[in-house]
Amino acid sequence: MSDKQKTLFCGDVNGNFNALFSRVESIVKKSGPFDVLLCVGNFFGDDNSQLDAYKMRTRKVPVTTYVFGPSNSDHVKYYCEEGCEIVPNVIYMGRRGIFTTSAEVKIAYLTGLSRRELGKEIASCTFEPSDCSAVRDACYRGQSEYRGVDVLITTLWPSGVQQDECQKVDVKEESLSNLIAWLSIHVKPRYHIVPSADKFYERQPYRNQGMHQDYKECATRFIALAPVGNKAKEKWVYACLLQPITKMRMTDLLQSTTDETDCPYDPELLKQHQPGKVVKVSGNGQFFFNMDASEDDHGKRKRKSGDNPDRKRRDIDPDSCWFCLSSPTVEKHLVICVGRHCYLALPKGPLTPYHVLILPIAHHQSITKSPDDVVKEIKLFKDVLKKFYSSTGKVAVFFERNYKTSHMQIQCVPLPKHVEPQILEVFQDEAGINRIELEVLPQYTEIAQVTLPGAPYFHAELPSGEHLYAKTKQHFPLQFARDVLSSPPLLNCEDKADWRQCLLPREEEDALVSTFRDKFRPFDFTADDDSDSD
Repeated sequence: MSDKQKTLFCGDVNGNFNALFSRVESIVKKSGPFDVLLCVGNFFGDDNSQLDAYKMRTRKVPVTTYVFGPSNSDHVKYYCEEGCEIVPNVIYMGRRGIFTTSAEVKIAYLTGLSRRELGKEIASCTFEPSDCSAVRDACYRGQSEYRGVDVLITTLWPSGVQQDECQKVDVKEESLSNLIAWLSIHVKPRYHIVPSADKFYERQPYRNQGMHQDYKECATRFIALAPVGNKAKEKWVYACLLQPITKMRMTDLLQSTTDETDCPYDPELLKQHQPGKVVKVSGNGQFFFNMDASEDDHGKRKRKSGDNPDRKRRDIDPDSCWFCLSSPTVEKHLVICVGRHCYLALPKGPLTPYHVLILPIAHHQSITKSPDDVVKEIKLFKDVLKKFYSSTGKVAVFFERNYKTSHMQIQCVPLPKHVEPQILEVFQDEAGINRIELEVLPQYTEIAQVTLPGAPYFHAELPSGEHLYAKTKQHFPLQFARDVLSSPPLLNCEDKADWRQCLLPREEEDALVSTFRDKFRPFDFTADDDSDSD
């Protein structure tokens, strides 16, 4: 049974953290330890004061907890950087993606509301049809024979699932989504879990459809969980034992149950390679839209170019920043060495064992808004890293994404020297696929010369000395550089394109930091600083 994962799901927490974790603790005492707790609805509420005890560590979270979202604009301010801990043992995973647990269970998620179907945009809380495609593509990536995904988590219900002849389902029209139905019919989850506004609902399993009628697919269990601690005492926590779909025997995967039904979704959705040919708008029936239409149609507010540095940003408290070295929340076991103004650290989900980050010790958003002393030490770190990588037969690519980040992170990734001639071409190919206007700047160009302080941008420095620059407009792919570097022509590790798919256990992170520190010591100028201070 060791290859199965003990998993807990819960509905909208809405700030009822004590009720949630007390119940989980009692479940653990009764049934033994669980591997993960997945919160599928709103984690925060109007009153989040109960969270203070967990921040101060006077109360503990009993099971590693993953949080998604947001879907409520009032809650955006409470979330931290993706992949970081909201409180110890509670990890925020962002709005969309797929990650694989240590038990090899694959969990896909697309949370928030559909901007197209809602008819308006809610900042940081809505998704596009392209997000559905991105999740589908991530599920299929690297698999020659696709069986399905273990878990799919969404905020919205897939349209059609409410058509149940055996039990009455009361769900509001605005909670249904054709885009989520498209995603579900394509990724074929064994479990599809959503939050419910009031009642618990578990549908009979339905058999997924395949492109060929004579080919049998896996079955899906659709479950909607009531809010945590609801007064009606509707079920809000669900436990199951998950064996990874990749390890299941086909006979078990395809075995039918007596209450199994046909797939409730429109079979035409399976023929659509891209989602969104027809969507519903509450109160307006249906309308058609063109996937190639400009991004300001049907209720989406037009935006100006992302070159406005005066646009108001959410203030970040350095004490709660996950990268300020003085913050109590920083993961200090990842720190390799510390200079006067910057430090070197191992990233979460590294592409290679020698993939590191250069970060400012104090809170600075980007290199264009950093003091001269910080910029100077960043250059010094880059110079010694180039020498270090060269001693191992590698070349260095540095990149920074000043978009949807609050603390500057310069990623440093070593590549085999023989792929150097292909790096620029692969960047340009990936930019073309994503419709990114990527500019090649001359050697010795400073990023501050081509963009205004505070304006969002993507910047990469190649081994050739060339610099790449792009304005990061809305929906810029957050994993753009990782997609490039993990591609077959370069590192050939596409399964690591999303850092959440290659998270390491604490002991492996400790080992990588120790190894890097030992091998980097002859190049480490910060050791001289330590000697001077002595």
